[in-house]
Amino acid sequence: MKKILYTLFSLLSIQSVHSQMLFKNQIQIEKVSVIRDDTNNLLISMDIVLQKDMNISSNQAIQLVPVLQTYSQIKALPGISVYGHRRAMVHERNKYVPKDMYLILRRKKKTEQLIHYKTQLPYELWMEKAKLTLNTDICGCCNIIEEETGEPIVQLNIVLPQINPHIAYIIPKAEAVKERMEEGRSFLDFRVNQTNISPEYRNNTIELANILATIDSLRSPYCQITSIEIHGYASPEGNYSTNAFLAKGRMESLIEYVQNHYKFDKGLLTSQYTPENWDGFRKFIVSSTMDQKEAILAIIDSNEPNLDIKEQRIAKLIGADAYKYLLNECYPTLRYSDYRVRYTIRRFNLEEAKEIIKKAPQLLSLEEISAVANSYTIGSKEFNQSLDTAIKIYPNDATANLNAAAIELQRNGNLSLIKQYLNKANPEEGATLNNLGVVAMLEGKLGEAKEYFNAAQALGATEAEANLIELAKKQNYPIH
Repeated sequence: MKKILYTLFSLLSIQSVHSQMLFKNQIQIEKVSVIRDDTNNLLISMDIVLQKDMNISSNQAIQLVPVLQTYSQIKALPGISVYGHRRAMVHERNKYVPKDMYLILRRKKKTEQLIHYKTQLPYELWMEKAKLTLNTDICGCCNIIEEETGEPIVQLNIVLPQINPHIAYIIPKAEAVKERMEEGRSFLDFRVNQTNISPEYRNNTIELANILATIDSLRSPYCQITSIEIHGYASPEGNYSTNAFLAKGRMESLIEYVQNHYKFDKGLLTSQYTPENWDGFRKFIVSSTMDQKEAILAIIDSNEPNLDIKEQRIAKLIGADAYKYLLNECYPTLRYSDYRVRYTIRRFNLEEAKEIIKKAPQLLSLEEISAVANSYTIGSKEFNQSLDTAIKIYPNDATANLNAAAIELQRNGNLSLIKQYLNKANPEEGATLNNLGVVAMLEGKLGEAKEYFNAAQALGATEAEANLIELAKKQNYPIH
């Protein structure tokens, strides 16, 4: 008994349209297919055609055994026994069935016989680049068989499945009223013990211009200013009652300046003042490297109700030179006016929003930006640009961050950046959990990904169900 090997090559999930003649052109191999399925099984099928001129003597038997093999591994598959007439009768009389046999067939002379061969087996890593060979053993009485070499058809090339994660986006809720606020800080200078504003004094021209520019930017057909709030702060040096008088008068002067410039309705502008900015003073000391830092903080934090006494104690504690340092470096920074301009913006229809997003996106609500994005195909350049704009305008919004993470996932972007976005998304939102699961799956943390997808599915995220299917593919495919 001698063996004749014929090599059959196959591509994953592709059927061969070619045929191969083997065994001295007496066996034809057709429709070879080798597929690795989603349950991690290798499915092998082919048609084995015994040609009309294939002769087997009455006492002979041919064993056709498909074999997967590499240079170091081999796996025999269920074989086919083709018996001559007398050999078949002996087999039937003895009722002997060889182990792991796929089919036992009696050869019919001068007849083409077709065998549809199909089998499956658990996939193992070594099979990735294996060859499928047909091992032929000829058994008979005193027969001498010459060895022949088969011709290759296709080569196995098993690859990991393409995972297609399903990424979740959220459509933001529409705002009943688009309320917004612009704020700033102005360092106006006043002459000693005076409360009136001198626009040309020191840097006041620039400081006043900044306040007016903020207001001017909101005086448009799209916006309506609803209030302007100004809060003035003074530094702790000097007498508290004097500081209170000056702080109040200076804020009234600033309100009057703005009112005279715009002629706003009465009550639109409001002001308040803090005679001595001890909170700002404390922050300065905390960040300083002064020698008496802890002692100064102890005085600031003490229960002494008289602020003049507190200030005197600090001056005495640190000495003239250090106090001069405070007068020059600290106290000027504590004298400023914070202003807040509150306003509303009218709603825009889709066509208006498409134009405004190009030149003044800050006027759009998150829902309006999302409407612009969703007017394009998901993943398109315009879709991505729209949601990129959303995260720039609303960097701390949970929905904007969720969608920014989704965009980056769609782009196969940086996972660290994606995690930063998801950290700002709503952790109790199904879409957030779904996208966290996608990140975990991409990182190979399959158990963690499954937990996220199950939690997301429980919260109604439809993408999670599809991702559990994708996850099963990845789980069923061993990783090198």
